[in-house]
Amino acid sequence: MKIGAHDYETKLRHAEEFLDKGNKLKIQLQFRGREMAHKDLGMAMMNKIKADLETMAIVDMPAKIVGRAIGMSMTPLPAAKRKRRFAKPEESFEEMEARDAAEDNQEEAAEN
Repeated sequence: MKIGAHDYETKLRHAEEFLDKGNKLKIQLQFRGREMAHKDLGMAMMNKIKADLETMAIVDMPAKIVGRAIGMSMTPLPAAKRKRRFAKPEESFEEMEARDAAEDNQEEAAEN
């Protein structure tokens, strides 16, 4: 249940890639130690995942607690109805830095 915003978005990006290829998706959240006392937070996380992926898939099996885990499975929507929300940026960080450096060099050349 402890997951950072960036890690959560990365997991959703990977989930969208699987769904975009037409594969089914099984999501499982594992409780550790004292986290079992907060099953409601786990269900809230699963509902958030379901809401974030609603443009890509429908729920086959709703979130269900089984032992120390919560599981849910999803099936992709037809290809025409899928819309990604967590797609990777078009260019990498290195490409953006190189572009910014080139722009800075052009500005310096224009000033001189």
